[in-house]
Amino acid sequence: MSDVMALVVAVLATLAAGAAVFVAFQALRGVQRAVAGAAGLLAAYRLAEARADAERVCAWAVSERETFEKIITRGVVGAAIRNAGQTPVYDLEIVFRDPPAAWTAIRRVRIVPPAEQPEVYAGFDEENTDGPVERDRINEDGTIRLAPSADMHVELRFTDSRGRRWQRDDKGVLNQVGADVARAPAPVEQL
Repeated sequence: MSDVMALVVAVLATLAAGAAVFVAFQALRGVQRAVAGAAGLLAAYRLAEARADAERVCAWAVSERETFEKIITRGVVGAAIRNAGQTPVYDLEIVFRDPPAAWTAIRRVRIVPPAEQPEVYAGFDEENTDGPVERDRINEDGTIRLAPSADMHVELRFTDSRGRRWQRDDKGVLNQVGADVARAPAPVEQL
């Protein structure tokens, strides 16, 4: 009988050890899920923190018929930019698009400091007409008629103070498009 008792004790000890391993494994999986959840929350917090100032940079097209009539001359493309964040943004590109005219233009601004009021930037640094132009946009002399400035699609690209590159499309959707963007230092003026 003692052999049977020893066997029963050995089987019970093995079952108890197996149950302990199972419970430990389940506890480990619970800890791993908790760590993964915490990592997800931390990543979401970091993304929200990264987006905070970028969310406060916006633009809209303006024309001679709007508030900025004194600044924008007739026929000049322009946009109002507002940086309501706490830090400047750098290497801003305002991309104007007039799809029916197959026209795109870019205005570059080195730095946009935080401000209570928007700043208006008129004109552009480069332009391009590429693709088919809608018939009603072609003038009798063959030139292309652009939409009024206020009807243009406006997209922004800029770098925040932490070196992250952002893009806000013409519908206002903000996306991070790069990180740790190296910036050349601003030129120093000689007196």
